[in-house]
Amino acid sequence: VMNVIQAIQDYINKMLSNIDGMKVIVLDKDTAGIISMVYPKSEILKKEVYLFERIDLGSREFMPHLKAVCLLRPTQDNFKFLENELREPKYGEYYLFFTNVVKTSQLEELAQADEHEVVIQVQEYFVDYYAVNPDLFNINIDSYISLDPNEHQKTIERTVDGIEALLLSLKKRPYIRYQKNSYICNLLATEVERRIHQEKDLFDFKKTDSLPLLFIIDRCNDPVTPLLMQWTYQAMVHELIRINNNRVDMKHVPNIKPEQEEIVLSTEQDTFYASNLYSDFGKLANNIKELLEKLQETDKVTKSIQSIVDMKKFLEIYPDYRKLSGNVAKHITLLDELSRLIDKRDLLTLSELEQDLACKSDHSRHAKLVGEMLQSPKIQDTDKLKLVMLYALRYEKTAANKIKEFTQQLRSLSLPSEKIQLVDTLLHYGGSAKRTGDLFKESGSILTSIPITISLSLTKGTSNVYTQHQPLLIDLLQQIVKSKLRETDFPVRSGSLSKERPSDIIVFVVGGTTYEEALHVNVFNQNNPSIRVILGGTTIHNSSTFLSEVAKFNVSHSDVHI
Repeated sequence: VMNVIQAIQDYINKMLSNIDGMKVIVLDKDTAGIISMVYPKSEILKKEVYLFERIDLGSREFMPHLKAVCLLRPTQDNFKFLENELREPKYGEYYLFFTNVVKTSQLEELAQADEHEVVIQVQEYFVDYYAVNPDLFNINIDSYISLDPNEHQKTIERTVDGIEALLLSLKKRPYIRYQKNSYICNLLATEVERRIHQEKDLFDFKKTDSLPLLFIIDRCNDPVTPLLMQWTYQAMVHELIRINNNRVDMKHVPNIKPEQEEIVLSTEQDTFYASNLYSDFGKLANNIKELLEKLQETDKVTKSIQSIVDMKKFLEIYPDYRKLSGNVAKHITLLDELSRLIDKRDLLTLSELEQDLACKSDHSRHAKLVGEMLQSPKIQDTDKLKLVMLYALRYEKTAANKIKEFTQQLRSLSLPSEKIQLVDTLLHYGGSAKRTGDLFKESGSILTSIPITISLSLTKGTSNVYTQHQPLLIDLLQQIVKSKLRETDFPVRSGSLSKERPSDIIVFVVGGTTYEEALHVNVFNQNNPSIRVILGGTTIHNSSTFLSEVAKFNVSHSDVHI
């Protein structure tokens, strides 16, 4: 099954159900996050789990009556922690599960440290990535640009570990295509191919009619998508507030209640969120209103308790009532904050021009509108900067462009000079000389198939002017499906070019993917039931994190993206 959440859940279920008795789960910093994204703590506690501990945090109590179930990344640090633990064991038995392939030498060192013979089992469970949605994952590598040489190798290895674990958890041995003009895509494709050959026994899966495809592309090929304002729920929250490992930090929100300072948004724990991931702002508001009405109906039942029978009825619905009221409060709080930010930053006006720049070529009109927007006191300085960046990407080759003039106008704002420099840096990072394919197609030919109407009173019935843009990725996927993707631009790394179109495609975006791309991949999957696409990246960007990444780009070494 091409479902990354289910793949990790299956491993966790197997790990916990095969070990009887009272257990303590021992995790590291990464695996604590990986598990929390797919499995609520409350569900794990039902499986005779007594405690959660971290291998890397301080001293723990001596509890020999507990069995330690350790889920750890096979890193040098974790092996050191484990060796120290096994020399002075805190628990009666140890079951060791590693998220990736373990070297024989590492196992030998562990065996030597296990003087008390407390290790009962050692296993590789391939959960070395973060599952966000069923068809979206990331590796939580925030930056892929301008790393020093020591970090470079570690980051490459961590990325390959994540891709390898993903392939093994989904039981896929793919052929590999990569973006030829990207040094880092070439390097990753080579390393993944090497790992597959190195671990050929692990990758010995049953042959299928069509080979799966691993498609590795560079973020620099589409620098437009991360810059745009978003209008669907998951993408909006990430753009305006930020989602980090399914958690939203709300501490900065005016008058926020203490219990809402951190909000969890998980498709596994929240059915309303799962069914509204891709709802546009207008539809979302209506659905939250319906949720509130449902709560009010339940509320009437609680207020009409007259007898023991009524009490019994209420107790039956009480757990659902509590969950529903917490859910309603959470989503209303988020909706209210999104509305406040949209109004404060005049994002409807801004977004309409952003979309127009991304989808249409009309230089004189765009130059006039951008110039006017730069004068607007309602638009924030950072939003003005992004607008100039979009204009620069669209019109860098137009002889009469006003990039210099608009950059000069940005200098009159309160933006620091290093921010204004980003306009030029972005063109070195992802300008036309760096890209493969046609980023700016006319909207008529690639208008999105998602008819989104933002019909809140905020917008007074506007049409889908806010969602015209379709990421370049979808154009590339359509070319793959039609066998029209040029091998000169995206060569095959492993094996000859498959004559059959792939039924399973794993896209990996080096330098980070976006929730807009996740939305369009989800729609692509619905429109092409015989094909299943999973999207992954080193991270998931919003415009702020993308600008931070571009800021690290060293223009003098612009031929290498790492």
